[in-house]
Amino acid sequence: SVGSLPLLPYSSMIANGFVWALYGHLAHLPNVKYANMVGIMLGSYYFKEWTAAAAASVSGAIIYHKLAITWIVLMNFFVAARFPRKVATEIVGKEGVFVFVLLFASPLSALKEIIANKSAAAIPLPFTVASTINCSLWSVVGLLLMNDFNIYFPSILGLLCAMIQLFLKGIYGDGVGSIKRQNSFEMMGQQIA
Repeated sequence: SVGSLPLLPYSSMIANGFVWALYGHLAHLPNVKYANMVGIMLGSYYFKEWTAAAAASVSGAIIYHKLAITWIVLMNFFVAARFPRKVATEIVGKEGVFVFVLLFASPLSALKEIIANKSAAAIPLPFTVASTINCSLWSVVGLLLMNDFNIYFPSILGLLCAMIQLFLKGIYGDGVGSIKRQNSFEMMGQQIA
């Protein structure tokens, strides 16, 4: 079972990887292109694993995610094929900013549930740690080496989102175990007093 883990981080990872791989191709940035091709493969694997573990009751949501990914891929192929390269690069770059922020903010889609249940179990910790590292590196590379707004701006926003997720994980943990730890600390404090 996937529990309360959302599918959005993985579907947006595929869309994000595609948009940025295309941007890297159009802007003649092979490091951006190839790094994001890896992201597409990893996102596809995570998507497949999530959907295999999900209950049949979410099959409608899975179809919507697949349709959204397909739409993004087709629309970007259309932009790349129909517009001059410079214009297509700008369009895909600006879209990339939006999709990138969606990707790294997507675990926060469960924010209401996290606060209500005092549990951050809906935030996948490995994804959040990887997001923190990824966004840190792309922020530095985008700002200092490439001076490319389309790369450093969303990376900085993604880093902020990842830090909020880490903060929520630190505050709430995964729920029941966190409450037990908190109660243990309270009991120790009472025994000392």
